Amino acid sequence: MDQQMPQPASAPLVSLCLATYNRAAYLDRYLSHHLGALDAAGLDYELVVSDNCSTDETPQILARYAAQHPRMRVSRQPRNLGAYPNILTTLRQARGEIVLSIADDDLAVPETLVDYIGRMRDDPELVMIQAPWLLMDETRDNAVIGQFYDFEGDWRFEAGQYGNCLAFVIQNHVFPECWLIRRSALAGVVGPNPRFAYSFFCMLTYALAKGAVLFSPRPHIAATAISKTGHVGNTEAMESWDVYRGGLELMASHARQFNPGALPDAAAVGAAITGFVSERMAVAAKLQAHARNWAETYQILRRLLAYELAPDIGVAHNDVALLAAVETTLVECAQRGVTRIVVAPGVPEHVLERMKPIEGAPFVRVAELRGNDGPRGYCTVGEAPDASVRDQDSACDVAETMERFPAFPAAA
Repeated sequence: MDQQMPQPASAPLVSLCLATYNRAAYLDRYLSHHLGALDAAGLDYELVVSDNCSTDETPQILARYAAQHPRMRVSRQPRNLGAYPNILTTLRQARGEIVLSIADDDLAVPETLVDYIGRMRDDPELVMIQAPWLLMDETRDNAVIGQFYDFEGDWRFEAGQYGNCLAFVIQNHVFPECWLIRRSALAGVVGPNPRFAYSFFCMLTYALAKGAVLFSPRPHIAATAISKTGHVGNTEAMESWDVYRGGLELMASHARQFNPGALPDAAAVGAAITGFVSERMAVAAKLQAHARNWAETYQILRRLLAYELAPDIGVAHNDVALLAAVETTLVECAQRGVTRIVVAPGVPEHVLERMKPIEGAPFVRVAELRGNDGPRGYCTVGEAPDASVRDQDSACDVAETMERFPAFPAAA
């Protein structure tokens, strides 16, 4: 049985949690939007804020709003703990019967949120509501440009229905990241971020151990998908497919143990999970290519080829192989402690232009060398050493590196 801290008699119905760090540019919009919407709805609520030791004007903005809004409770971390621990702090501080977290660059859809709060208030068996989210483009005045996942109608899974819920998640490519949760179930659902399984799949699995979970198709959050300064969601999409697999496997293991007969044989379950993860890997490969991370792109495409998959990522796969070899050669040059990398003519300019700069080791051509500078790294393509090479210099050859990046089959 979960042990909950005693709550005061005046505990509110709703706790909206805000974990923030150096987001002074977003806070006026966030606070005015959410405080205004919750006040207008007449809800008994609190806004729980944890500042992750911001160094910008975040503390002053929070203090100004808190002085005007007694429903705000603001705390500050003694040092930056990282994003997830700061979110966890707000969840643990929540006193409301129903708890939700909305990121500092995202906005609630008030009418839908109020409806979901009412449904949870009126149905004590319901411990969690999950919903898709709208996608906003910050560079276009927060225009809504789409929605992340979709399905028809409400889907309710009673406590312990892991197998049915897993099938729904895989079939509809659900990412259970936007939720409301009953505070009485919170301690059994959230904790430190797991290393090998996606935290939101874990939360969903643990919530099903506590009671019913409802998936509703109407978004209650509009999330920033395209940001002027970059977005953590893009980083997760580029890197997190292995923990997606881990989260789905966690749910499948619960189904296997607690829903005997609910799952097909292990091979079929593995194929379904691999299909889900492969789609995310294809997205990751496309994002990595867009970011000019060529070796990472190549590695993802290689892994997909194990399942005879060759997704279109907007760049020919064999171009990726060449770019990955050049990038890797340049990185190896830099890792030998050079002050600049002399790139041989065998690396065409149009290829060099697609490389990300390496801090502390700029790319130059032989004709650009001046004076007796520090140690150089020479990036060659099967050429004989240049006459400018000195004893303190080193060389790496793209032709040799390419042996580690073989071309893809013709179909790829």
